[in-house]
Amino acid sequence: MRKGTKIIQIAGFRGIMMVLFIGTCLAAGFIIFPAKVAMYLWNNIAASYFAIPVINIWQGLLLWAGVALGCYIANGGNLLISCHEPAQLNEDEMRVLMERIRLQAQARRLNSMLMKVDSFKEITKQNESENTETKQVSEDINEKKS
Repeated sequence: MRKGTKIIQIAGFRGIMMVLFIGTCLAAGFIIFPAKVAMYLWNNIAASYFAIPVINIWQGLLLWAGVALGCYIANGGNLLISCHEPAQLNEDEMRVLMERIRLQAQARRLNSMLMKVDSFKEITKQNESENTETKQVSEDINEKKS
């Protein structure tokens, strides 16, 4: 059995109805709606600017399929949306990643220690300035008394 396979369990009438609902919504959203949009765009352009015949929903579906296939081919055969498992890291990549994590953690610790030291220096400077102000006020009071 494949590693990481997903199993979807459909239980009872409610499960069957849910699958039908999801399938209908996907068909409407990815097939019918774009086909109708392609048909209406073609018909509006055909009626307004050119003397070309209008198309029906089946021809709109073919137009949509052609546009989607053209985008697929222009993209180099890769889908714009893909579902797959990410590749596993090899040992060297894992070691480099863990080293970067360790360095980042160490940098965070050093940064927080520096911030604490800076805030401590600011507090001591404020205390020293308050102490000098207090000394000056007390000296002024002593001079006035004498």
